[in-house]
Amino acid sequence: MVLFLIIDVWGKSKWCNVFKPAGQNSLTTYLAPDLIYYIVWMTGFPLLFYKQLESPLLVIAGSLVWAFAMIGFAALLSKIGIRLKL
Repeated sequence: MVLFLIIDVWGKSKWCNVFKPAGQNSLTTYLAPDLIYYIVWMTGFPLLFYKQLESPLLVIAGSLVWAFAMIGFAALLSKIGIRLKL
């Protein structure tokens, strides 16, 4: 209801542009983390260290950073011409 009020009633939709690459390349955005997970797992690089932290706020912040990084990664893949289609 809050999103309806902000976007449709008040007409404030420019802030949604940050999510546009994820919407335009949803399959790429969905599958890209798996590719990175396997690369991280094979190399042993501690990229996902935030998942083992004790503070729930740090885990949530790390997850938000990861989500936005995946949106950026999908946008980068799209920019260089890599798109997955059904």
